[in-house]
Amino acid sequence: MPDKVCALCRENKELELSHIIPKFVMRYLKKTAFGAIRNMGDFNRVVQDSEKHYLLCGDCEDLFSTYETKFANKFFYPYMKDNVKEFNYDGDTYYFLTSVSWRSLYLDILDFVENAEKVGIDLETLNCLIDKERSMRDYLLKKEPNVSGIEHHIFFFEDVKELSNNLEDLRPHTTFHRSLTSYTFFDKGLKTYATVTNMMGIILFTLYSKGKDEYWENTEIINGIGTIKAVKQIVTSVCGNELIEILKGAKEGASKTNDKQQEQINKKINDNIDGFIQSKVFDDLRKDFDLKK
Repeated sequence: MPDKVCALCRENKELELSHIIPKFVMRYLKKTAFGAIRNMGDFNRVVQDSEKHYLLCGDCEDLFSTYETKFANKFFYPYMKDNVKEFNYDGDTYYFLTSVSWRSLYLDILDFVENAEKVGIDLETLNCLIDKERSMRDYLLKKEPNVSGIEHHIFFFEDVKELSNNLEDLRPHTTFHRSLTSYTFFDKGLKTYATVTNMMGIILFTLYSKGKDEYWENTEIINGIGTIKAVKQIVTSVCGNELIEILKGAKEGASKTNDKQQEQINKKINDNIDGFIQSKVFDDLRKDFDLKK
């Protein structure tokens, strides 16, 4: 275990391998999978775990773990297992969401700084993200009671009956319900900067800069007590473009599946047809197929 500076408390301690997306999400994805979990960008690659980095010390890992457990039991499992559509939340929920987006933002800032010209980030955007990361870190360390200038929005990817813009072939149910991802993006022209995290269809957007044409209804989680429902959510935002890019990336990854891997997939299905038909994977594939009718 390397001794480095913890990204959160900034103390020189032994670091642990930290999951960027909390491990309970990957654990449930594996539990409900039919066969191997494949990389959404390259179906030829089988993955055993979600993205991890030497990021946090043990104390900070334990701090985050408490809030992860609460979110898993209060939001994630009721939504996934019991089809619950309405959730009461409190400040602990806001803390959890902040911790998730902060992890991606912290690592993405390092990448943006190192590859500024390649990613096309300007100084104004970078300074905004750095300022928000600092504010989020102070809040997570409980030095400050709130985070200035950010918004958390949860969008539940529910069953889709129809899609426009020739998106039917992008397998939205399979892609969002059977994957996880987290990254930071920015639109310099529209002045919207955010981190998007997909947790098997529970999609978190943390906005660091919000363009004037952004519209979000029934999605925001404030730092307090409230209720959110997985119904009648309306989003008009450049963030929607990121969801389409995720879908396109998954389709491209699937298209690259080689013959050997496809044979393995087919054999797994043929060896247990009944199990496949009863799986959540089949259910999502069926919903995607129905979109084409």
